[in-house]
Amino acid sequence: MRRFQSESIMKDERLVSEIAELLPEMESQLSGLPNGHARHDVSLLAETRDPITAERAVREALSRESRVEAIVQRLGRPTLLVRNDTFELPQAKIWRSRLYPAKSRLDAAIRSVGRLEVTGLSVPYAGTAWMIAPGIAVTNRHVVAELVRPRGGEFVFRASPIGQPLTARLDFKEEYAGVRPFEVRVKRVLYVADQGADAPDLAFIELEAPKGRLLPPPVPLYEGEPQPGQVVAVIGYPAEDPRNSLLDQTRLFGGIYDVKRLAPGEVMGKVDRKVFTHDCTTLGGSSGSVVIDVETGGALGLHFAGEYLDANYAVTVAELRRHLQKLDGTAKRAVRPQSVSLAQTLKPEPEARVSAASLQDRPGFDETFLGTAANLKTPLPELSAALAEVAAVVDADAPGSARHLLKYQHFSIAMHTERKFAIFTASNIDGSLSRMLKRGQDRWSFDPRLDASLQVGNALYAGNDLDRGHLVRRLDPAWGSLEDAKRAEKDTFFFTNATPQHIEFNQHLWLELEDYLLGHADTLDFRACVYTGPVFSEEDPEYRGVQLPRAFWKVAVMVHAETGKLTATAYTVSQADLITDIEFVFGQFKTYQVPIARIEELTGLRFGKLKNADPLAREETVPGAMPLHELRRLEDIRLA
Repeated sequence: MRRFQSESIMKDERLVSEIAELLPEMESQLSGLPNGHARHDVSLLAETRDPITAERAVREALSRESRVEAIVQRLGRPTLLVRNDTFELPQAKIWRSRLYPAKSRLDAAIRSVGRLEVTGLSVPYAGTAWMIAPGIAVTNRHVVAELVRPRGGEFVFRASPIGQPLTARLDFKEEYAGVRPFEVRVKRVLYVADQGADAPDLAFIELEAPKGRLLPPPVPLYEGEPQPGQVVAVIGYPAEDPRNSLLDQTRLFGGIYDVKRLAPGEVMGKVDRKVFTHDCTTLGGSSGSVVIDVETGGALGLHFAGEYLDANYAVTVAELRRHLQKLDGTAKRAVRPQSVSLAQTLKPEPEARVSAASLQDRPGFDETFLGTAANLKTPLPELSAALAEVAAVVDADAPGSARHLLKYQHFSIAMHTERKFAIFTASNIDGSLSRMLKRGQDRWSFDPRLDASLQVGNALYAGNDLDRGHLVRRLDPAWGSLEDAKRAEKDTFFFTNATPQHIEFNQHLWLELEDYLLGHADTLDFRACVYTGPVFSEEDPEYRGVQLPRAFWKVAVMVHAETGKLTATAYTVSQADLITDIEFVFGQFKTYQVPIARIEELTGLRFGKLKNADPLAREETVPGAMPLHELRRLEDIRLA
């Protein structure tokens, strides 16, 4: 079967580079392990710094020894622990960018996968099973073969060694360090596929719904055929397997077995209409795992076997459907599997159409909004030379940053031609004249004054967990006359004002910042000027050809009611490690108040005199360090 062996991992330059970067850590983790091939691959990598050469050499050495299941790629195919119905982050940035936009779908599948446990046998569990239809789970024939025997057209549980009938249950938890099970009794085995070389390794079991609790929903079935290179993930319960090398299991599993894991990989190829191969990392205990298409969250197949350093095997979803139809009676009436289509899932919403002529009268951001006196003006941030080279030119005759401005009602935007998102937005907010407009159906548009190829449209946001996040909030510029307010609110729905944000983005403090500052007792006339934008980094993960910003910044400027002077405060929202390494962690976004000088460092923008109005700029700090304050509540903001 080696014709199905995939070397796509070694063709992925980014992943190969990341593997090489992890070598020092891998070497330290393996100190103290026995010599031999258990450490051979790391020594080769350390000597050559060439993952391709080292991997092929170790493959050749090990293939001459034993063939067991089911680690296919020894490097670059992680296995991720599941805790609280979600998976841990992989180290490799490329896997983070592949799994991140599909997180909610993968988490939904995780909740519908359980460990098949048996009372009356010495083994703790027999394998994995997952919900395929209401009240019905699917697993492998070889998983249930030792538990039941046919009798009179049905399957009955065998007797234990002491003569008691075996019983089985499905536990949908069994997570690492988890203490709360979710056990559901197996009512009966409904169907076991026939034995034979051409028969698929599958079986259906019926579950008894627990009192006062609903069963997990079925995993929707993928519509379509598996394709080589298709990104997938296996969810199951790998067990320690003495047939695998100590190195492989130590590196990939860290000595933790028998708990729920998610292992990403790729489809390698099709054997026939019933079976395909994949290279996700599995071990004994993974039998019966679901193979999930990452893009749609649909079940692509049922994992059942593997050959070490060769391929893992799965029953195709088409074959699963065909055998589901063989169920009869009550079970057949309950079988209504859901389906997900890749084409339908990825079909983007149509964009609204707007003419350039309709935007000609937009005034844009007003630098004298807080006062006409020189000390009260709020100039636009200046672009560094590097930013000026990549900023879209809108009006070549305008001076400075103004030549890059797209003007809207009460706000302006400068666009990055390479990243295709805003470099910055600048908006005027009048809280005393604001209009609370009811939100209608969101219809986003390309700005016709800028080529559509320089903007990111709905295609990025189709079929995933990414929201089109407003940079200028929908109601911030919606003030003044009703006509002006409606025009301003509509203007916030241009793609120039959108950046991708994950649905788990913690926006509570971030969204309330402007409201809090405007309503503060020391804010004169409830007016503010707000600048905001994404933080661009070379380390931002790429998805569908677009690098996704992982952090955002904001600068808010007001006039202090007592002093009559400007006060300017700056904020970032990101993961906990933004200030040091801008590391990417699901659901761990934090909001900080930082000096405006820190925003300049992160963005390449220059805020000029506004830095003098920043209360943090006056704080004593360690030389070379900048003050930063995590905001757990709005009252933590320092305005003076």
